[in-house]
Amino acid sequence: MTTLLIRISGNAFDEPGLVQKDTVGRSTTDYELQWVVGRGETVIAAGEATGLTLRAQLQSLEVEVLERATTVLVIPTEQVLLLSCQVPGRNSGQIRQALPYALEEYLASDIEDMHIAADSIKPGQPIHSALIAHDQIKAWRAWLTNCQIVADAIISEAQLGTITDACTVFLAAEQATAIHEQSSATVEREEVVGVLENLAINRLVTVGETLSKIESSQLDAAIAVEHHANVPAFLFQQYAIYKPINLLQGPYAVENRKTGTRKDLTTLAKLAAIWCLIYVAGLGAQGMWSASQADRLATDNRDQYVELFPQDSVPITTAQLRRRLEGKLRVQGQPLAAGSIGFVQLLGDSASAFGTTGKVESLSYLQDKEEMTVEMELKGYEQVDQIQAQLKKRGIEIEVVSAGSIDGGISARLRANYAK
Repeated sequence: MTTLLIRISGNAFDEPGLVQKDTVGRSTTDYELQWVVGRGETVIAAGEATGLTLRAQLQSLEVEVLERATTVLVIPTEQVLLLSCQVPGRNSGQIRQALPYALEEYLASDIEDMHIAADSIKPGQPIHSALIAHDQIKAWRAWLTNCQIVADAIISEAQLGTITDACTVFLAAEQATAIHEQSSATVEREEVVGVLENLAINRLVTVGETLSKIESSQLDAAIAVEHHANVPAFLFQQYAIYKPINLLQGPYAVENRKTGTRKDLTTLAKLAAIWCLIYVAGLGAQGMWSASQADRLATDNRDQYVELFPQDSVPITTAQLRRRLEGKLRVQGQPLAAGSIGFVQLLGDSASAFGTTGKVESLSYLQDKEEMTVEMELKGYEQVDQIQAQLKKRGIEIEVVSAGSIDGGISARLRANYAK
């Protein structure tokens, strides 16, 4: 997966930003930023820009890379409050409704002024949430729109600083942000050592600037220090590993560019058209196959009739053949016996199912039981079920007397009679 990660440089929460000109010459507030493009955990390109100059820098990259990329905006830690709490509820819906009331006691401001983005909600487990003021997230969306940047996710730096067995510290000239076990704190640079002393850690990850000699000397000697100078590259690698809470939820959710509603409908229409063509082609092929099998059965019936009655003319149609059989079964001067009528009717009603499904080897009829026994070759046992289902609709019951495997299929003896 290709990702474009954009990090706001400096403290955009306190600073008003840069005053620049947009494409039509109007004054607009902009921010300095750092960007990284990569696949998986591998960085493809990186650079520094402002919101209004970012697109010009990205034009040197492949268009397809950017079209498929997931765009992530990383905003300063101070703007987002991360909280975890237990919320009672039987299901996710009840928990989601009760979540604002559970979080309200941790806030100094009105909960209605805050936008709540929650991680996956599971009953009985702590709910991890990210909170940001409505005015702040609206300002970021307006800035993105003005800079023609379509973001798929907005997260804070603290969300990407979590490392399970360590404390992560983003160091700048005047301040530092420490992240440890889902909690974060931003303090003045001279207070960072005091914060670390209160944490029981064996590993420290510094990002950005390095610890000074004085700061390093004040740390416990048992603490292993790991340093990452490139802040955006570190955040990019962290994003590839962790799944932070996306602030673009609820009323601020955006349409996914790769799976948006319009494209979904287009894709669905294409798939429906393809399946429709396949269905029509399948029906046509099935009809041709059924017609072929019916013609073969009719030919076999005529051949058998000629073999039994070589002196008679060859019947042309199936209806003519049936009338000929009725005539042969009729006793001279006597009406056709009820048993003979039953055989002819049973044969006529079942012939299409037997003939189009497999090859009929032999056929016999017990008049006293009014049942017909058919021995035939089939491709598989599922065709037996097909014959039973097809003839059941016509009121004919099929009993499987025997069935066994042969080369290329099965040999089955089936008993057919009208349902009592």
